[in-house]
Amino acid sequence: MERLETAITRMLGIRYPIVAAPMFLVSNRPLLEAVARAGAIGLIPTLNFRDHAGYRRFLEDWPAGLPFGVNLILRHNPRLEEDLEATVEHRVPLVVTSLGDPTPVVESVHAYGGKVWCDVVNLKHARKAAAAGADALVAVASGAGGHAGAVSPLVLAPWLRRETGLPVLVAGGVSTGEQMLAGLALGDGVYVGTRFIATRESGASEEYKRALLAASPADVVYTPEVTGVAANFLRDSLERLGQDGARPWKDVWSAGHGVALRNDLPPAGELVARLVAGYRRAKAALP
Repeated sequence: MERLETAITRMLGIRYPIVAAPMFLVSNRPLLEAVARAGAIGLIPTLNFRDHAGYRRFLEDWPAGLPFGVNLILRHNPRLEEDLEATVEHRVPLVVTSLGDPTPVVESVHAYGGKVWCDVVNLKHARKAAAAGADALVAVASGAGGHAGAVSPLVLAPWLRRETGLPVLVAGGVSTGEQMLAGLALGDGVYVGTRFIATRESGASEEYKRALLAASPADVVYTPEVTGVAANFLRDSLERLGQDGARPWKDVWSAGHGVALRNDLPPAGELVARLVAGYRRAKAALP
């Protein structure tokens, strides 16, 4: 298909401004490869690897020339320094930071020509990221899975872009081509999480995927109960908290309001194609 050119595609050299968001214990190499081969880009948290050695092996084995990115958690991360060191050594093209001051990461990644984006939920954090030298912002709006903000994506993305002058990716409920069209009217790309959980390649358990297919936005709860920072989770999985043997990081499942608009488990590459085709149909149908 023809390229969709935005500030994000020009920045990364990808065909479509679609990003498979980094999801804890869900993002994996098969998902990232499928997304990249379809013309988009995927991200993986460095902490999805059991140890630093596992992260290094992933970097060493990644196919040359295939676009990808990693997510570095900046706060309460004992592996941050060594994971950043490996990221720099392997010249990872895209790094997205979360929960903390990105300045050291920006300096290290820019030194080899890489790009740094920052997750933000409000203008205060966006301004700090811009001052640190971020190349783009991920506007994590109301309805996004995991650690989400409380501002509507209809407001957050264009607001941050206007106030900082940086490219902005829209995160929060994007699951269809129609929503991708809206995202590109508001920002420079779409950041898709929940919909990519429900794909064949994702590392989510079959039980988790089935729960997503059965859920509606009414089943998504915004709470700080799991991590101390407000985030969106599936209601039924929250009931496991406090049970014997329950592991909050594995047994409580993130999900956003995008659960309303999915009903199958396609291959990730097919999902990218669907988003692009749906975008083109929606654009052509506008009055």
